[in-house]
Order: sequence, then structure tokens, then C-alpha cells
Amino acid sequence: MSVPAFEIYRDHRDNKSEDDDNDDNFPLLDGGGQIHEPAPPYVVVVQGPPNVGKSLLIKSLIKHFTRTEQEEEHMNHDFRGPITVLTGGKRRRLQFVECPDDMDAMIDAAKYADAVLLLVDASFGFEAETFEFLNLLRVHGLTKVTGVLTHLDKFEDDEKELKKTIERLQDRFRTEIYQGATMSCISGLEHDLYKNSEILELAKVMSDSKFLPTSWRAAQPYVLVDRFDDVTPLERVQKDTNCDRNISLYGYLRGCNIKSGAKVHIAGVGDFRLASVTSSPDPFPLSSKMEEEYLTHMNMETESFETGAYLKMEVHDLPFRMVENFNPCHPILVGGISLEEEDVGYMQARLKRHNLHMKLLKSRDPITVSAGWRRYQTKPIYAMESDNKEHQILKFTPEHNHCCAIFWGPIAPPHTRIVVVQSTKEKFRIAAKAVVLHPKHDVKIMKKSNLKGIPYKNLRRRRTALIKFTPDIEVAKYKAVPVRTSSGIRGQIDEAAKRKGIAKCTFEKGISMSDIVFMRVLRQVEVPRFYSPFSAALEPRDCIVPDNNKEKDDIAQKRLRLGQRRRVAIIDGDPISYTCSDPLTQIYEKYMKKNKGRVTKKKESAVISKEQQEAYERGAETVKRLLKEGFMTGDFDMLLDF
Repeated sequence: MSVPAFEIYRDHRDNKSEDDDNDDNFPLLDGGGQIHEPAPPYVVVVQGPPNVGKSLLIKSLIKHFTRTEQEEEHMNHDFRGPITVLTGGKRRRLQFVECPDDMDAMIDAAKYADAVLLLVDASFGFEAETFEFLNLLRVHGLTKVTGVLTHLDKFEDDEKELKKTIERLQDRFRTEIYQGATMSCISGLEHDLYKNSEILELAKVMSDSKFLPTSWRAAQPYVLVDRFDDVTPLERVQKDTNCDRNISLYGYLRGCNIKSGAKVHIAGVGDFRLASVTSSPDPFPLSSKMEEEYLTHMNMETESFETGAYLKMEVHDLPFRMVENFNPCHPILVGGISLEEEDVGYMQARLKRHNLHMKLLKSRDPITVSAGWRRYQTKPIYAMESDNKEHQILKFTPEHNHCCAIFWGPIAPPHTRIVVVQSTKEKFRIAAKAVVLHPKHDVKIMKKSNLKGIPYKNLRRRRTALIKFTPDIEVAKYKAVPVRTSSGIRGQIDEAAKRKGIAKCTFEKGISMSDIVFMRVLRQVEVPRFYSPFSAALEPRDCIVPDNNKEKDDIAQKRLRLGQRRRVAIIDGDPISYTCSDPLTQIYEKYMKKNKGRVTKKKESAVISKEQQEAYERGAETVKRLLKEGFMTGDFDMLLDF
């Protein structure tokens, strides 16, 4: 068994804040929102780490719903992009999408998924991608999630271990979702697909479940594009192959109504105005009668299109690289932008570092945020509100508490949930979560700083002096503020002198003309006016290629692949927290130095309880074990609450 990249404690999870208790992004109750008939296909996202069986599950479900006997055709065909099928006597449509494990695709999928099949390799255990995606769902809308345990056939010779493994994984899954959450088991293959009896149970859940829209999504028009055409005039392309393109996007309208000319955000590309919107024949009609009524309704002359319509949207002047680098494994997501969201400005959010991200966030360091449909880089300032309502800058985010984040970017409405992410897989990729606050235009971020001054002139036997501060300040603002010299002599500002930047100060005793005078003040900090839209769709991206090689892997290749997987260990007990920014070896040395007397000696004067002493000893053993198992300084950021 490989050393876990992450450790999660069974009785511990990221503390819910009051921000998580509102229902802004959670499913509407019955009657909470109107969905026009016919409803668009429900999007079922199949998500999981690499090599867990996502492609094979989609093929097995498609074979079940289409009831085709051409099994070999399904095995040889690689499904890429949204795949739509009819279920339940052609009264329901499902659209399956396989989610790659890169962060861009996971964020988009969390925004458009109506249901999620979350795959877990039971023979390997939980992996970090599972917990990352669940966190994205909590931010952008927790839809119906069904767990699927795969590779159970590897336990066929040990039924006791199989039962124990299923119970352990189900227990943690329900802890992360909710008690009673559905989890299916897939034990092996039949004719190169998953067993039909097990797929039947999963298909029944997908056919009969009630998928309720999240409140945020129900208020936003959006389209998951299942087809697009380049309609740029040919002569323009022949003249310049790198010219901006006109494209037609096809897909079902979800959320709420949209009008021609509306402004939209194309994920990974940018904001654009819809040049035209027209209805198009539904490629997957539910039934003849319903389709006839639907087309009659949509052929009415109107500028507004209702939820459920299959639309053709034309967009002009898109970067040619979007067409050149289009990857069907990364479907195009188009989301409507309200008038409020068209502006750019300062936003304030209540933010908390994710407890599994073992690195503090630093003020002015660039971060990638996902807010609404948009994703962009910005450079926030973190601050904490004091008792006198002032906001004082923080160099780093608090380790366990909330703070205020102020940053520049496209305006998002209050209560919009935000997730801060990173792309490197060496760390837990969810860095922080936040919620947008109501804007307070009078908020100022203050920073404590020492102003330096030098004696300009001594008065009254050197106890009173004129001090010239650098840089120039409005001295009148700092009347009665304490000052001190480099030699430790204390004093205070009496009043401003006639010349700018010079203060009349009185000291407890005379000072020398060579003294340096310090004054501790609060100075306003400017938040960087920086944001950079994310343009992942303009760059080449990896494609999902199912592994259809039936031969066994070479041992060296198998070990390499397993070494790249990010296994999560589920451990009993509570975690011992350490400072996020310290390397492991430094923690161990600092820990042993600090607690040497406490752990090895029992003195009456030692202020430490028995429980604390046991915790210190347990922590030392944990660190020594991890160091022994190969975790070095460079691997520290991979450890979570060990």
C-alpha cells in the first residue's frame, strides 16, 4: 500500500460556517421554481479520479438505455462530450458527461450538473479528486450525488475484507454528503461491460429520481453546448486564418429565460453579446405529441426563449484559438450575465482557508477564483475587522478563522459563493471558500507602520524638539500620538509646526540630534486593481482516452501510475494541527525542542494536562512515522491535518 498523500480524520471535517447554512445554492423545494415543459435533459456528470472506470460506466449505461445488442460497437467507440439518451418510455432525457480531473473541467461540471455519479476505486480507497469535487459542488450547488464503488472484483477471494471496505467507504461518503446518501456497488465485468444487474439498479436511480434545480442556477440562463459550427465567412478565413471567428452554439436552455442580444460568459473564453438567438428542432424529442406542441409554441414570434428550448446562438468575434483548440472532452458552458455583473470594481468577501489546504494565503499574492460563471485571477488583500470597525491588513489568512478579502474583479451580487483554487496536484486544490458581502464603500484597509523622523531643532533644553518625519505627513492628524527614539526615550506629538511634515514633540528627557524618532501609525493600504480573465479554452487541453488495453500493465508502469494517484487515508481520532507554512522537518525539530521538558519530565510546575501531554507524544510519533515513510520537506504541503 502506498503512503497516503492526504489524511482525513473520521470524526473531523471542515467546520461549517454560517455562510454554508444559507440555501442560496441548494436545491429548491417542490414548487420553489417553475420548469417549463418539456424539461431539458438532466445532466448527469460522471466524476472520479483517473483509471476508476468512468468511461466504462457511461458505455454500460448507454447500452442499457438504448438496449442495443451491438456491444462491440459500444466498446470500440470513444464517447466524448455530452451524450443524450431517452429513458422511461421517452418521457425523460439524460445527458451524460464524463468529467476530466483537471480543475477547469471540475469547476464547470459543478456548475451545470443536475446529478453526479461519484466513482471511487474500492481497491485503492478515496482519492483527493473526490473531496475536491464535493467541495466545488458545495460552493456552486450541491445536486443529487450517488456514489459508485468500482473494482470490487479484486476482493473476490476475501469476502470479510470486502464487507469491511464497503462499510468504511459508505460511512465516510455519507459523512461528506448526508446520512442515507445512495451508494451503489459494481463488482466486475460481463462481456467487457459492467454487469447488467448492477447497471440496472443504477439506471433505475437515474430514471426515477427527482432532480431539483439549485436556486442560484434556476435564476441564471445557461446552456451546455452539445454542438457548434464555425460560420465565419470563408473569404475572411482565407485572407487570415488567425482572424476572429463567428460561431453557432447549440444546446438546451436551462435555468431561466434568455433574450436575443443578451450578454453571456463563455467559460474559459470571456464575455460576449449574443448576435442572434433562434429556436432549433429538438434532436431528442420526448414524444411526438409533446414535440409537436413544443415546436408550435417556439415558432411564435418572440424575443424571449423559455427553459427547455433547444437553441441556436450565434456569437461573433471569438478568438480563433477557441475553434482551433476545441476539445469535446471539455464541453462549452455558456452562462447569462446580468446588468449588475457587467461592471468591474472592488468586492468584499468573507473568506476562510480550507482546512485541507496546507498553505496560508498571502495578501497581494495572485489567486484564481471562481465566482458565478466566471473564473479569473486577482490579487486580494486580507484583513480583519477590529472592535472600532477598522479593517487592519493581514499578511496571511488566519489558520482556522474567517477574514475579509477585498479584491478587484467583475462584480458578483451579494451572497454569491466563491471558491479559490489552484491547479497543482501536489496540494489540495481547493485553497479557500468565501461568500460575497454587501458592498461597503467606506471600508478602508489600514496597516500598522513605523514612520521615521529626525530631530530638526531642539527647544527648551532638548526636552521639546521639532521632528521631521519621512514621508511627509499631515501632522495635525496625529496629535497626542506616542513617539519614541531609537535609544528608548518616549514622548508624544504636541502639535504641527508651520512647515509641512514637521511636528513639535515633547519627550520624557532630552534627546540627541543624532537620534531617530519612530511613530507607529495606521496607514491606508491600496488594494491592487488587477484581474486577469481565465482563458483555458483557448489553450490545448488533455482529452479523455479510455484505456481499452486488456493486457496487464507493465509492473514499472503500474507503479508509476499508482505513485501519481492521490490516496486519502481515513483515520480514527482527531487531528493535531501544525502551522501550515512550516516544512515537516522544521516542525519535528521545533516540536521536540519546545516540548522536550514537557514530554519527558513530569514537574508539578508544568502547565500541561494529561490529554495535552498524550497529544504531544502522539504528534511526535506521527511526524517520525511520516518522515520514516519518505515524506521530505518538499512533500510537506501534501499532508493534511496529520
